[in-house]
Amino acid sequence: MAAQSDPATPGYNIAQDPALIKNRVYFGNLPRCTRKELESICHSYGTVLGSLVQKNFGFVQFEDEETANKCAEALNKSTFKSKTLIVRNASQKPKAPVANQAIGNNLNTVGDIGAGQVPMAVQGGIMMSAAAAATAVPINDCEIIVVNRENTKYAEFIEERLTLAGMRVDVLFPNEDVMLGQVLSNISARGCLYAVRVTPQNELHKSLTVNILYGVPAEHRNMPLEDAIQLIASDFRTKKQRDAAVSSNTLRHPESMQKLIEMLANCRPLTGLQYECIIKYLQEQHELQLRRELGDAKARLVKHQETDPEMELQKKILSILNKPAVTEINNDLMYNSFEDAKADVRLMELLSDSRVLKALESIYNPELLETISQYL
Repeated sequence: MAAQSDPATPGYNIAQDPALIKNRVYFGNLPRCTRKELESICHSYGTVLGSLVQKNFGFVQFEDEETANKCAEALNKSTFKSKTLIVRNASQKPKAPVANQAIGNNLNTVGDIGAGQVPMAVQGGIMMSAAAAATAVPINDCEIIVVNRENTKYAEFIEERLTLAGMRVDVLFPNEDVMLGQVLSNISARGCLYAVRVTPQNELHKSLTVNILYGVPAEHRNMPLEDAIQLIASDFRTKKQRDAAVSSNTLRHPESMQKLIEMLANCRPLTGLQYECIIKYLQEQHELQLRRELGDAKARLVKHQETDPEMELQKKILSILNKPAVTEINNDLMYNSFEDAKADVRLMELLSDSRVLKALESIYNPELLETISQYL
């Protein structure tokens, strides 16, 4: 629905009037709160004319641009209900990201990864190793896909029910031009276990479509609400118990790395940075295992003796260049000197023939032919 700029229009909200955007402050990463709660942190900077609160973001309207900028500057990166706010004048565009998106959500690669370097990432403005970033990024157990924002309340009710079951849940509002299959693929690639799809028809009939993303993927369409929630909660408990049993009986990798390895084993799509994390981790485990088996000194010796692919290639090239020529003869020479060769009349006749010399030229180098010509 387009924003309305005429105050006389029914449903007009000053915090949505495009003509007054410079007097408005945008609040990002907003925790769940009411308009009154959001306005309460802004009153000390000037008169608040109105506000708007949506999921994860909101707006507060002031009388003038100067007051709005003062509020934005003061509250940017401040903490509100345990969340760090992103605050700016609503007329300003957000800054471009530091680098390209890599692992999961809110994780950006930094620069090019050179040989022997640890993959780095930026998360929340903090530079860290990719492995540490993978650990720091919380992976949701379930993500709720909302096709129409009018069903937000219904989706939040489902989110609350699943959260009570001990699950980490988030609500997504994908763009209309993104195919559902791509959305599910992205959610699955992040290591999420379940996806729930909510449509206007689902809210009307109190139903859900549930996608189980781990193991062998399965879809349960338009299940009754209570049955769907019970299915997800029960399956989640069973998986946690199974994972705990396996963990107690076998040596497991760190949780974040275990998820990446399982995704690789299940042929799930991985980013280049995720592959780098796995390779780096396996190299470290290889070195640790060598130390356990051989001791530190021998392990260092083995590592030193490991074949360098580039050196191996150079050795092969030198080997080929240094091999004896195909025409090399290991038998005794037929003539001990040129004088003996010149004494052979038949040989001299052959070497005097231009056709024979041309044939020799295609086999031997020109220097040899010059030598023959000098002695003939």
